[in-house]
Amino acid sequence: MKQSLSLILSLFLPLFLISQSLFTVNVGTFVDAKSPQFDDIRPLGFVYAYEMSNGLSQVYLGGYDNKGAADKAAAAIQQKGYRSAYVEERSLAQGQTVTVIQLATRETDKLIEWEQFEKIGTLFGMLNDNLIKIVTGIYPNVDAAKQALVGIKNAGFNDAFVKNVNNTLLIRINQFETGLKKPLIPINIDSQASANNSTTSPSSYGDTPGESRIITQPRSVTTPTTREIGPNIVKNNTAVATLPEIRSNVKRRSVLDLQKVLKAEKTYSSSLDGYYGSGTKSAYDLFTKSNRTYQKYQLLGEYFNPSVSSSSNSRLQQAINNLLDDPSAPMTVETSSEPIAKAYQAYLLFRTVGPGTDVNNLMNSAIQASYNSGQRLTTQPPFDYNATYAYQNMDQLILHLFYLHAAPGNDIAAPCWLYQEHPQETAAAYSSFARFSSETFKLQPCDQFTNWQEIQTLEAIAADLNVDGQVNDAKAGAYASARSQLFLAPRALEPQEVRSVESWNDQMWANLNTWANNDPLHARIATALKVAYFQSQVRLEDYFMNKGFSQDEAKGLALATLKTIVGYPLERFV
Repeated sequence: MKQSLSLILSLFLPLFLISQSLFTVNVGTFVDAKSPQFDDIRPLGFVYAYEMSNGLSQVYLGGYDNKGAADKAAAAIQQKGYRSAYVEERSLAQGQTVTVIQLATRETDKLIEWEQFEKIGTLFGMLNDNLIKIVTGIYPNVDAAKQALVGIKNAGFNDAFVKNVNNTLLIRINQFETGLKKPLIPINIDSQASANNSTTSPSSYGDTPGESRIITQPRSVTTPTTREIGPNIVKNNTAVATLPEIRSNVKRRSVLDLQKVLKAEKTYSSSLDGYYGSGTKSAYDLFTKSNRTYQKYQLLGEYFNPSVSSSSNSRLQQAINNLLDDPSAPMTVETSSEPIAKAYQAYLLFRTVGPGTDVNNLMNSAIQASYNSGQRLTTQPPFDYNATYAYQNMDQLILHLFYLHAAPGNDIAAPCWLYQEHPQETAAAYSSFARFSSETFKLQPCDQFTNWQEIQTLEAIAADLNVDGQVNDAKAGAYASARSQLFLAPRALEPQEVRSVESWNDQMWANLNTWANNDPLHARIATALKVAYFQSQVRLEDYFMNKGFSQDEAKGLALATLKTIVGYPLERFV
């Protein structure tokens, strides 16, 4: 029987509760929310959070099947000081029926042994007053869940059972909810189930006769705990750049340029040697504490928000951004007519059941619609978009996802989780793709460079020099996408790219120096800009050297990153 995303989500199953609603208390929106912050309201119900962008979290408490109970909880929360808390109604009629395996039921006001449950994999909770039903999934259908149930029972969950539920009831269980500190390795349910279910029939996707394919739930991209990727940290679906230590034993031009400015400002008195030692660090710290212009922009930088996105704010974009974490996102993708949506339907099918005809048809249809749309190609893609492809591995599928995100007319950005979930495949794809058309490729804002204090200050100064009355979202978005690409999957720049970015850097500073000489106020701003720029350049070079690039390669990558930060607001100086 033909497999499809509808089958994967069991959307054909009847809804039993279409006339009912779920009530929960919206506690409020918080910056960098941590679970212990809400210990004072935890006795009132189960506290959970939904991650948004820019470090924001929407925090909720409890799930209730009647509004009276929810109103009572909201009033108690307000008395605790959360004055803006209110009851939110969620209609089950808007949900879809999906298949899960229920592992256990626990009381929310008692300690839950999350360590045991996390070993199974992706977890969801279903709340009803002071009870939480802990489930895992989502499975393609009941039969697939029954197959996976064998391994889950062998893992110690003897009372587990398969059930169909409305996905509106599901709450994703992450680190915020569990409070776990260390990553856990999911149990290999596939191998356990296979060992105890050798008579399972082969799948319809061409498995070798006599072999069984056990279909389990996809692993969510949002891991329950923080995990490291190189010098980066992936935390709640966002890559966070740890602030790199600056090397004191590397002689470089960026340090020399910084020393020259600091010496002119009389905070640095040692020799101009190009080494970032204790003298340079002390001089930089003294400058930031004594220069009023720099202090002003440093303060502005803490609150500066360019409000720039390299991606669309459409419903489809949000669904793709949260495709593996939001139970309702796959339905949004399936109902979209956009070519890129077909590609992500193919991705979900491949991820869940492996290669097959439906995956091929969806991907080939997406390619045909994207590249034969009548829009002009600025660069000829390095693949035959009129050919028909069979997708036997994830490498090829992700490479073609890259091409589709760069297709003419596409305004949907690639999600950050794609890099984090498939680091090897995306690295290979990026290597092949980047020389094709990185300018047209859009990537969800992923980098955290702009959380570094020196870069925040640099952004604030550059924004003050932008003569545009309104921010050009297209230009700023293109730079933000390029910066995310440098942050997540950098490659050494080609020689011509190095020459281009060095030429940009030299020309910008030549014109800025001319501008600074015309007015004392300009000179003060230019001095603050130089210190922020060169300090950021030094830090960025160390970031890229930490990723394994040579000093020369890191210099080019640092300049390219700086261009993505100040290139647009300072374009009048180039």
